Amino acid sequence: KCGAAMSVPSATFASSSLGSATTVPAAARVSPAPTASELIPPIAATTAGALKAEDQPFAAGVALAGMGDRAIATLLDSIATAILMVPLGMWAAVHWGGVTPNGFELHDTAAFFTISMVGILWFLYYWLFEGLFDTTLGKLVMNLRVLRVDGSKIDLRKSLIRNLLRLIDGIGLYLVGFLVAVLSQKRQRLGDHAADTIVVQRDAAKAVRVAATVACAAVIVACFIAAYKLHVGAPVTAIAEPGQISLPPGTGRALNQQTSSATGGPRVTRAEMGTDSTENFQIIGASSEFYTDTPKIVCVWNTAGVDPSVPIKSVWIAEDIGEGAPPNYQIAEKSASGFKEGRFYMTSPTNGWPVGKYRLEIYIGDSLVKQIPFTIKQR
Repeated sequence: KCGAAMSVPSATFASSSLGSATTVPAAARVSPAPTASELIPPIAATTAGALKAEDQPFAAGVALAGMGDRAIATLLDSIATAILMVPLGMWAAVHWGGVTPNGFELHDTAAFFTISMVGILWFLYYWLFEGLFDTTLGKLVMNLRVLRVDGSKIDLRKSLIRNLLRLIDGIGLYLVGFLVAVLSQKRQRLGDHAADTIVVQRDAAKAVRVAATVACAAVIVACFIAAYKLHVGAPVTAIAEPGQISLPPGTGRALNQQTSSATGGPRVTRAEMGTDSTENFQIIGASSEFYTDTPKIVCVWNTAGVDPSVPIKSVWIAEDIGEGAPPNYQIAEKSASGFKEGRFYMTSPTNGWPVGKYRLEIYIGDSLVKQIPFTIKQR
């Protein structure tokens, strides 16, 4: 199949000459050894020195990786990179809002930052690990490595080409890459074809595979620990709970215009702070002073002359809490629209509120209409 000449052992030939009186028995006669051209089929003989690249044998002594092993390795690598979203998302939620009592939710800047960073780290992980070590954590666990077709070590340039095409190979949960590899003689996906690489079984010690498995588990645990530490001490993002008394559909604008003309425009008619509120938005435990262990700080509000499409927004600010945050640090914001009354509240961080001065700002649209200062103190 490869077109190389077969090795033929040398033969001992009987001595004879034409016209000699000595004859050699037929049983002792030996035919001359066949030449290479007689052993190689005509087509193979003409191409033995000029095989096409796709017909050349890959590195001797290696076995192509099975598709099942490669799929498991990809799954492990995907988990090891996707889990980075946990600490990155928590960090973004702490800085741009979105911390919830049990985790975080991402919107706008926080979501863009988290998704972008995870994508960048995902690419760097594959590119650097394969370019420098010819493997990844997932491949180590499954005893796989990436080589050039000729068996030599892959470099950063080849790894860059191979992994840039993951964007295409990964379409449909790597369906494109899987189909291309299944139909390829050397089980190469698009990235492998472009970089002239193959994925092969490696002969690694059992201890190496165990270490890689432990490393994967350590990455997952470390991400959750980092996220937990960020969550502890971070104030929960303000939550908006609008009341159920909304302006009648179709008449809200007219009513708002009448109210605005009579009173001078959209405004907050009531804003009270306390430790809780009733279902009909009456404040409970009204106060402007709270303690570090206060479970919840609530503000109930009413508005007048506000168009239903205009949002009512709360911005919670830590004016001065010492080393806990810079002066006038925005903790979080939340908004609701289409309602005449509602409540904003924040729940206590896991280790309690930092002592200091705070304020709640209420906006109608982009206009600041109310500021409510409050303090946190020790019992």
